[in-house]
Amino acid sequence: MRILGAVVGFFTVDFLFHIIDALAFGLKADTGPERIGAVGFGILILLLLMTLFYRLFSKSFFHGFIVATGLFLSFDIVVFHWIFQLHRITSGPEANWLEPLFVIGGTVLLLEGIRKERAVRIKDEHGLNM
Repeated sequence: MRILGAVVGFFTVDFLFHIIDALAFGLKADTGPERIGAVGFGILILLLLMTLFYRLFSKSFFHGFIVATGLFLSFDIVVFHWIFQLHRITSGPEANWLEPLFVIGGTVLLLEGIRKERAVRIKDEHGLNM
């Protein structure tokens, strides 16, 4: 279940942050507040999905989803945005402070998902989770 959660998490986040332009219905974010609002809208959808997955699936699935989301946010930004400079999170100067925040947030999600899954595994191994 943990691997399924990681796979679903990776592709869900990839969909949200890279294909969202196709679903913009002709809307274009031209100003800084509009671009930040678009990113905030993507984060809101991600939080709603996380809440839904937390309620509907097992803890292992949810932890895998958190790990995949964190890995995607941190790895994608560092490798594709900073090293290869393929694209940015927005086309404006706000990307200079949004991207580091996403890397930090992604790293926190990655580490938290791993920590929580290890805690569940330790409880299961010691028979504490009956």
